[in-house]
Amino acid sequence: MEQFTSEWQAWHDDRLAALATPFGFLSITGLHWLQQGENTWEGAPGSFDLDGDTIRFRIGTGRSAGPTRAALEAEGAQDAVGGPDTVAPARGDADSHANGALRTTLGTDRSGTPWIRLAKDAALSWLVADHTAYEAINRDGRIGVRVRDSKSALLSNFVDIPAFPLKRSAVVPGVFVPYSEPRSRRIATALPGLEMDQQTLGTLTFEFGGATHTLTATGSLQTGLTVDFQDRTNGDTTPMWRTLSVGLPDPDGVVTLDFNRTVVYPFAFMPWATCPAPVRENILSVAVRAGEQSPTRTISEDGVSHPVGLIAMSDGFPLPEVLDWLEDSGTELFRHRLRRSTTVPGPMAASAFIVFGMKDIDGHADDASVAAVREFAGDALAVGTPVIGIGTSGAEIVFDAAREQMGSTGQHTSFDTSPMPVVVSADVAEDRMLRGCVTMCPEADMGIIDIEALAAEIGDDTDTRRRVWTDLIDRFTRLVITRG
Repeated sequence: MEQFTSEWQAWHDDRLAALATPFGFLSITGLHWLQQGENTWEGAPGSFDLDGDTIRFRIGTGRSAGPTRAALEAEGAQDAVGGPDTVAPARGDADSHANGALRTTLGTDRSGTPWIRLAKDAALSWLVADHTAYEAINRDGRIGVRVRDSKSALLSNFVDIPAFPLKRSAVVPGVFVPYSEPRSRRIATALPGLEMDQQTLGTLTFEFGGATHTLTATGSLQTGLTVDFQDRTNGDTTPMWRTLSVGLPDPDGVVTLDFNRTVVYPFAFMPWATCPAPVRENILSVAVRAGEQSPTRTISEDGVSHPVGLIAMSDGFPLPEVLDWLEDSGTELFRHRLRRSTTVPGPMAASAFIVFGMKDIDGHADDASVAAVREFAGDALAVGTPVIGIGTSGAEIVFDAAREQMGSTGQHTSFDTSPMPVVVSADVAEDRMLRGCVTMCPEADMGIIDIEALAAEIGDDTDTRRRVWTDLIDRFTRLVITRG
């Protein structure tokens, strides 16, 4: 099992490294479909003029831009085989499966204006200006420019992708039966209104979750098969579909499907990806609880998200409306219900974490899970991620983690005297607007907030209690958002 785990971890590390490259998919900040004629937008280094299927770039006044390394390599390969009238391979992007050889032509005209002509479904990182690259793409005849910023907020805040616990049962054999000839299928994509042609190569049959399944395979018979699929985790713990690289079949058509290595497409992170959707028959009737889950950190037209991880230590919680108020405040909640063998999220997977739960309540997490969350809370505090503990169980776990971080020993503060204690890390407690309602505990460098006592000071009624909670939540939300 140790080798199995270490091999997966090495694969996972490579996956994260590939995503986190300066102009990788996490750097994408926009997509501009071009109209015939002149096209520009705020922040563009010039004008991208579309003439038929050719883009010409005219540099703006006072701006500088040049070809990317990929463009230089493509142009060099093109020149080596006969000049700009000869097609040369484009550097395609990983959110689109190759439909045959993707090829493009590019060059510079006599006036020094760079131009590029893309074949259908081709893509090439073409120009770079300062820390931003401009990728020319053709998707089903639509031509656009996708912007990749090496200093994007999503890339800067990226740490990890959550994944299901690793399991050997998610590794199953399958049999590939190729078609006599590849079949072209019309498919949807992650971009509404955009369709594309997909080459399908055959079928993969395997057993999973007590049933036999057959999926249509894409990819390449030279480099490896791929299956895009939907399953019953979609919309809950995973995006609307995921993809799995299967590799090449052996001479008998046997392949290995390791669903632990299922990955999410770039569309799970952003709205500007054009990832292919599965063919309609690639819907599994089971929940594939293996591989990558929905990322916690995403980006949209409104900017990067500010996720707050919510770690539930018990099923019951006396004030469920508090969680609703938190969700209404503008934060994006990711709930983690701790059960046996559940993986605790990474300490930087969210902008902040809330651990909540009540002691002596049905469905409380077992001792092993409590220990795992205590260790996690300590790690989060060590790297500066704000952590809050709510409830007799949640507060104690976070407080104990902080005490361990400081090396404190002996008897510590009891949280059983308050019906709903709240413990906050120092970065939250030291906020100027919260100082008046926080009692600092030097033994743990944590703050304690007694919500009920605060409400009683003002007026012990439901409306007052709600106002105290919402004021606290509003300030916490502002701290999370301004911290990024």
